[in-house]
Amino acid sequence: MTYTRDRHTTQAGFGPELRERVARALAPDPSLVVRTGTYVVDPPFFGDGDIGRLAVCGAVNDLAATGAEPRHLALGFVLEAGLPLDLVHRLTASVRAAADEAGVAVAAVDTKVVRAGEADRVFVTATAFGERGGPPLELAAVRPGDSIVVTGPLGHHAAHLLSLRDGLGYEHHVPSDCAPLGCLLRTVRADIRHARPVADGGLAEVLRLSAGGRGLTLRVDEDALPVRYEARVALATRGLAPLDAACAGCLCLFVPPERTPRVLAALRGHRYGRHAAVVGQVTDDALGDVEFVTRDGVRPRAPSAGPLPERLL
Repeated sequence: MTYTRDRHTTQAGFGPELRERVARALAPDPSLVVRTGTYVVDPPFFGDGDIGRLAVCGAVNDLAATGAEPRHLALGFVLEAGLPLDLVHRLTASVRAAADEAGVAVAAVDTKVVRAGEADRVFVTATAFGERGGPPLELAAVRPGDSIVVTGPLGHHAAHLLSLRDGLGYEHHVPSDCAPLGCLLRTVRADIRHARPVADGGLAEVLRLSAGGRGLTLRVDEDALPVRYEARVALATRGLAPLDAACAGCLCLFVPPERTPRVLAALRGHRYGRHAAVVGQVTDDALGDVEFVTRDGVRPRAPSAGPLPERLL
């Protein structure tokens, strides 16, 4: 587990050693893959989704990005006393619909109720279970020359929520991109080296972790980033750049250069990949950093000037 404050990320006790222990525990069935996440969002019910859909999609996408096939979900809900019954019905219907769309079965559910004011209506923990059907999409497989591809526009989820919270009026033009991406990833899995969901922290965080973990420098063309005008304007009201903005239905893929045209064609033929774009390339520089190509040249990039919005995912 990592704890992030003031843009500095620190290990807080659950690091790679825990993952190794879990892997040993699952050794009798190495094909089993498990991913879990806890989801909070403000507001928990938004224009084209809610925290239930967000939790299902987040867990499924996290597992699918490993190269495994999602099969089952276990869900835990913490509900605030007094939550209107119609919102509870909306939440359960949303979870069922998202699970059906993702092709997974909800195998276990637990619910707890806390006193009013202690949960901001609802929190959700989701655990996805899947089967390894082929080689894992590991970061170690990334090579110099690989293309960096994003499967959709950046910052839609963050822009939608910020617009709702601040009354900006952009939420009707920039819907949340929350979506299960297992099916999308399945269409290109054989042609990619590595995949990561673009979630809280945005694409900038994904690139930073990938560059540092692989020990290679990633070069990104800022003009190639797919960002809608309305999303950019909504994010700018809080001093947030699209690169730092949370997404809920976008993947960052690392693709061999000779397979990139085929991957793009497959992605753009899917409803959740119509705006897929090549945004950069892996270089052979062992610095393990991220460089951004702008009209003024190549430079490192500072984080957004404004405060990072809390509780987007």
